[in-house]
Amino acid sequence: MSIYQRSETYVHRVTIRDRNNTKTDPSTIKETITDPCGKYLVTSQSMVSDAVGEYYYNYTISSSATYGRYTSKVTVASAGGNIAVYKDEFYVMPWEAVTDLRQTMGLSNDTKSISDDDLSNIIWNCYQWALKDIYIHHHNEHPSSNPSTGILWDGSNKLYKTSHYPIADSNGDGTVSGNQYSCVTDISGFYIDDDGHYNKAVVKVRNATNGEIYIYKSDGVTPIPSVIDDLLIDYWSEPPEFDTFVFQQAVVLLAAHEVSNRLINIDKVNISDLYTNNPLVVINPQRFMNEYRRYMGLIREPVIGGVKARLE
Repeated sequence: MSIYQRSETYVHRVTIRDRNNTKTDPSTIKETITDPCGKYLVTSQSMVSDAVGEYYYNYTISSSATYGRYTSKVTVASAGGNIAVYKDEFYVMPWEAVTDLRQTMGLSNDTKSISDDDLSNIIWNCYQWALKDIYIHHHNEHPSSNPSTGILWDGSNKLYKTSHYPIADSNGDGTVSGNQYSCVTDISGFYIDDDGHYNKAVVKVRNATNGEIYIYKSDGVTPIPSVIDDLLIDYWSEPPEFDTFVFQQAVVLLAAHEVSNRLINIDKVNISDLYTNNPLVVINPQRFMNEYRRYMGLIREPVIGGVKARLE
């Protein structure tokens, strides 16, 4: 299994063999796991053996884990000092999308043509693409004033609002974050001082649903000066009709489109990987893309007087 949900356990198993292909125990065998931002979650921890040459490591995923691609690395050292490295990756996502994808396409669990690892990678990439496709980008926008006082920048005010909200989790990591972090950023900003110089602003999210944000100078503490020429922010917002379930189904359909292209473009397809009642993968390669666009349209189209209005 390559896609996990929060609080589940990732099990990494490896088999160690010598040059004669015989299972053997190494001198040391260590596991290292990093999160999508490159932060070490597990650093050179010994793996557990349950038979000669058979090792495993169990990692319990945090209940607030960042969504994204995780990497694991096993470093093996023999008694003679030889080093071998085994690499793996897994994904943490909001839902178990591989099963949805196989069911949508009629793909069997036989992975001869395409593995769960490959499907997971395709799904994650489609998830990232669809996020940018559905969310609305607001570039170089002026923040609104403090919702309580009506003040913009006066040398002491730190609270502002975005003109559009909810602020979207544009990178899909599961948290709406400002640019006080180097990796997980959904909203950023800058200001131009009275000398015309560009200065990075640190934006922290107070309430994504209401679009409430804090804005500071680059130290993340000092309010924006009272004498500046301009203050601008960059972020994404959710469309009014955003629906998580519909969006996830759209991601699966986009992934199905990518997989169908892969299956019909390879030299040989194992027919056993497709149900016999699903020949449209080959006959109509745009089938899943058309459905993806239809599902995304259900989210994008605004409601006017209780009736969805189609934008042409």
